[in-house]
Amino acid sequence: MSNARTFLLLFAYVQIGFVSLDLYEHWRLAREGGVRHVIVRYRPLILGVAAACFIYFVIQVALASALPTVTKLTDYIIRVSHADAASAEMKWAIPVFLGSFLVGTFFDYLVHRFLLHGFLWRLHENHHLPSVVSNVMPGIAARPFVVVPNFLINIASCAAIFGIVRLIGRVHLIATLIYVVPALLLAFAFVASASHSIFLRRYDWAESLFRTFLLITPREHLLHHAASLHGNYGNFTALWDRAFGTYIPPLASPFSTGLEYDQDFLGAITAGRFKLSPAARSRYQIGQVCHIEETAKPSGSLTFMAPK
Repeated sequence: MSNARTFLLLFAYVQIGFVSLDLYEHWRLAREGGVRHVIVRYRPLILGVAAACFIYFVIQVALASALPTVTKLTDYIIRVSHADAASAEMKWAIPVFLGSFLVGTFFDYLVHRFLLHGFLWRLHENHHLPSVVSNVMPGIAARPFVVVPNFLINIASCAAIFGIVRLIGRVHLIATLIYVVPALLLAFAFVASASHSIFLRRYDWAESLFRTFLLITPREHLLHHAASLHGNYGNFTALWDRAFGTYIPPLASPFSTGLEYDQDFLGAITAGRFKLSPAARSRYQIGQVCHIEETAKPSGSLTFMAPK
């Protein structure tokens, strides 16, 4: 299965649900000011965000098609390990799933903290661009360059898992790993979408449920998108942040999200070489969802997209 098809399937089975929930939450917030009034007032912004999401998603799928697929990676592991894909032992499915989840999230933490927030920042900048953290936002709903860190994480995780099973003398567990890969992909896609959900962020039960399963909560991950805070690098669990001292508990005091410097949706995918013109920024009201220095924001607040 191609990477592009994998992304499309995950979008269909996971992301569409969270996008719908977050759209509902924005609609719920808009009712206070009148849905029709908000739509009319912010129609250019809504169209601009939708266009940026589409462009980001096209880039994401195109780049995904250019890199080796998960299937090719797993086929290679089977060949070098001399494992029989049909010899998966179902009694080991849950331990293998949990072990692979821990290994994968460990390398996700390392790549996220030291590479994406280091010299690969330009690949990750678009994800932190929106000042509204929601699954309807470009860079969150669609992440144009996400395939690059995903590839690094997959390579490192598979190598580590292969080394572990060789060390313990149970190479046949590779076949079980191949069997649980689809479940792992669904789990990662689910948590990644849920952690950015403005809908789930409203509920205390969601926070409690995610903590019960040692998953990063929507409110915990929101702190990672804070403009002036540095921590909570784990995209799927807070275990590694707690272990390495980068965990930030949910704050009661208000804080701003997004970038601290001037940037827009075009600049975030061109390494700042090209940006929207002041006229385009003003017309599409980009300052409502991005930090724009030269364009003053209109009076009033965009309540239907305000982060909670």
